[in-house]
Amino acid sequence: MATPKTKTSKVWDNFILDNVKKVVKCNICKGDLAWHGSTSSMMEHLKRKHVGVLEDDSTRPKRSCASPTAMDQYLQRKRPVSLQQATALTNSILTMLVKDMRPMSMVDGEGFREMIRQFNPEYILPSRTHFTHLMEKKYEATLLKVKETIKEVKSALTLTADVWTSRATEAYLGVSCHFISEDWEMKTLNLATMPLEERHSGVNIMTWLEEVIAKYDILPTKIKAVVHDNGSNIVAAMRMLEEKHGWASVRCSGHTLQLIVNNALKEPSISRAVGAARHLPDQWVLLEELTQGLQPFQCATVYLSGQEYATASCLPQLVKGLQRSTQQTRFETGAGKAFLASAEKGINERWGCLNTISAEKENPIVLSASLDPRFRKLKFMGAEDGTRVQGSIEVLAIKEVRGSEIQGCEQVHQQRVSVPGRGDKSALDNLLQSDTDSLSEEEDESHEDQKLQMARSEVQMYFAEPAIHKKDDPLRWWRENKGRFPVLSKLARSFLCIPATSTPSERIFSVAGNICSQKRASLSRDHVEMLTFLHFNPE
Repeated sequence: MATPKTKTSKVWDNFILDNVKKVVKCNICKGDLAWHGSTSSMMEHLKRKHVGVLEDDSTRPKRSCASPTAMDQYLQRKRPVSLQQATALTNSILTMLVKDMRPMSMVDGEGFREMIRQFNPEYILPSRTHFTHLMEKKYEATLLKVKETIKEVKSALTLTADVWTSRATEAYLGVSCHFISEDWEMKTLNLATMPLEERHSGVNIMTWLEEVIAKYDILPTKIKAVVHDNGSNIVAAMRMLEEKHGWASVRCSGHTLQLIVNNALKEPSISRAVGAARHLPDQWVLLEELTQGLQPFQCATVYLSGQEYATASCLPQLVKGLQRSTQQTRFETGAGKAFLASAEKGINERWGCLNTISAEKENPIVLSASLDPRFRKLKFMGAEDGTRVQGSIEVLAIKEVRGSEIQGCEQVHQQRVSVPGRGDKSALDNLLQSDTDSLSEEEDESHEDQKLQMARSEVQMYFAEPAIHKKDDPLRWWRENKGRFPVLSKLARSFLCIPATSTPSERIFSVAGNICSQKRASLSRDHVEMLTFLHFNPE
């Protein structure tokens, strides 16, 4: 049997030869490799599986004819990168790839490898396959953390959803989750960039959304609303989900604003004038008017697309402001006047029922606005409608109290059942019972009535107080006043987390578009989802 003549290669520091089985065993991972009389496979194993362990023989200092001193040997010696250092460098590169949305193939680029060698010649850069494996492991670990975070959320959740097609003509469903933390901070998590292979029908979109929440162990009853665009397929899906689970359907206000402006600009007189403005100097008056007329819409779009603060609660007041802007602005040109008239008509048609209140169906936008202390006076609607909104909040507050009471009673019942001797009363118990013991149920009912009355008083006190300044932060106000309004603060956390637009899910596709660039069009669909998920859910 062939045996190594002299084990001069440093690779033998990490392997043991088994002459009987014709294998070499790795001292680090205890794995076996076939022995063919060469150390090539062993060196490749160390490079790929145990980065930084192997020191390239070519980097070793050569012995000179003259015997060097101990100090010379110490100074000339190059120290290999430790396993801990190599792991830290590798993880840092992986973080850079995810954060900057770079393809895994970047580590195979000669320029990148030369740069890493300049930074640390002793560090052996792992292969693309190794980084892909690390990315998959990081995805699994982050997925568990996100699931645990959602599990700990006590308030309701809101989803944003959108469908997108990549350059490779592959369709994806983007889903984000929104909630307010216990510290009253707006939080957003990316849940999915789901590859879609079937037709984007309403039924399929409904099924896909249910699959997403099931993946994260989210109960359907925990979803308050879904924000989406005006596409007929996703509107149909939300109609079914609203009927099945009671999820509120919220149209994206950014998309609605875009439709209003686009339709206003399609007025024939405006199209002709804009085309002529390129050649006729006097038509620049119209362009100045359009710039002025579009400015409020641009301002509203930017504000409503925010992700770090409450937005849906601002929508009724902003719509009122847009209506006022179109009515009070005065233009000279006929095309400018036509734009204002068309924009006002679009606002009334698309948001005419924005403030509608009914006993059968919640209006999440109006309820969100009423729980925003900046708009609690409900000046964007009539006094009679405002009274009905206050009544709706009182009904929700009573439901919240009764729900808490039922949950508390169930916990007490479970505790009593678990305690020995606390089961059904015996005949002796009945004989020993005092007259006042029989009043316990009446006392419980009286206690519940007191809590309900406190909830009603809480609602009345909240709406009686003056509104805070428009520039103040409503989440900070609730953090400071949740002790005064314990019931309403729970409702506020569920409604104020609703975004006014589906921009968060659209931002997913902005990132996914970078990942699915022309250079990376062959990237697997599962890896697109993993990279996007890791980018939006950093550790």
